[in-house]
Amino acid sequence: MIFIYDMGKIDEKLDIIGRAFTPSTPINETDFFYGRKNQLEQIVNSINLEGQHAILYGERGVGKTSLANIMTFKITNIYPIKITCNRQDDFKSIWIRVFDSIPVSHKTDGIGFKPPEKKSVINLGSAIKQYSEVKPSDIESLIKKLPRYNYLFIFDEFDNTKKKVKDSFADLIKSLSDNLSYVTLVFVGIADNVEELIGSHQSIERCLKQIKMPVMSNQECAMIIDSGFKKVGITIDPIVREKIIEFASGYAHYVHLLCYFGAKELIENKRSYFNQAYLSIAINKGIENVNEQIRSSYQKAITDSKSNAKWLSVLNACAHAKTDQFNCFKISDVSNEYNRNKVSPIKSNYITYNINQLCKKERGEILKKIGTGVNTRFRFINPLMRAFVKLKMHTV
Repeated sequence: MIFIYDMGKIDEKLDIIGRAFTPSTPINETDFFYGRKNQLEQIVNSINLEGQHAILYGERGVGKTSLANIMTFKITNIYPIKITCNRQDDFKSIWIRVFDSIPVSHKTDGIGFKPPEKKSVINLGSAIKQYSEVKPSDIESLIKKLPRYNYLFIFDEFDNTKKKVKDSFADLIKSLSDNLSYVTLVFVGIADNVEELIGSHQSIERCLKQIKMPVMSNQECAMIIDSGFKKVGITIDPIVREKIIEFASGYAHYVHLLCYFGAKELIENKRSYFNQAYLSIAINKGIENVNEQIRSSYQKAITDSKSNAKWLSVLNACAHAKTDQFNCFKISDVSNEYNRNKVSPIKSNYITYNINQLCKKERGEILKKIGTGVNTRFRFINPLMRAFVKLKMHTV
């Protein structure tokens, strides 16, 4: 057993771990952000191309907001403003918050012989509040009143906005692309495709860079693990590292979750080697801190008055099933996993009933059925459920 003698104060190490691994909040410090180089480069390219804007989309839990936060620090020679959209927002309220974040200095000449120059700050957000309705052309006019910088406006959680808001932004994108090439808009949100996030607007396709945020690669997950632990002098068993990566299924949330609770336990016990025993502790504490909706849906899925063994096996097979580029799987993919360690293999129709039941509310509505006939596919409604199932099965 390895003890830590040179880690310094425990509370200082816990503070570092709390910043390096953030399962509850997005990363907002560049020193603790790893991976996503390709997506960040595409954003930079959009800024450098006159008149181009960008849309960053993907599943829940893949780190879109963390990347949006890091854009404001990593990208140089820009004036960045990041706004988080909510379901109550309209086009006007969003832009009020944008302009409230940009103080505009106004100079006026005084009166008399060699009068001193007077400076005042104009709040354009207050100016918008006077409008009964804000149109895209109004926003363009107000941006022209701002000091001349390369502006980067980031609209996070854009999936929360209503269709009318999306339509207004689509018109604004076209107008800014034609008239104000030094302004870049970036939209970030949960979506399977661009149309879900911004709507179908053929007129803006040429000026809107589409950037899909995939789940993290194993290499990116390993970077998070190794870099975070290095900051506090923790080393990790290579097998344990691989298990964390496997459990996480490409979702940074679970990498952060397991690493945080494992490292916290190590530091509090003055240890420096993350082995299987500490992984088990991290998994148990991680499960306790997973979103209640996920835990509740899981419980509904496996509960049976007779035996929950089959439900557990089917759900575990779904979590490990081979998926396509859209993270969908077929019943045959599930049966292949189900049979992996079975002495007597079963046919696909043996578990078809269970898989279809997992699409219903009484079974937690864990899966969504897509297509019909031979094209039928299934996917986890909440993609984070896949990793949670793997963690739970590890404790069974």
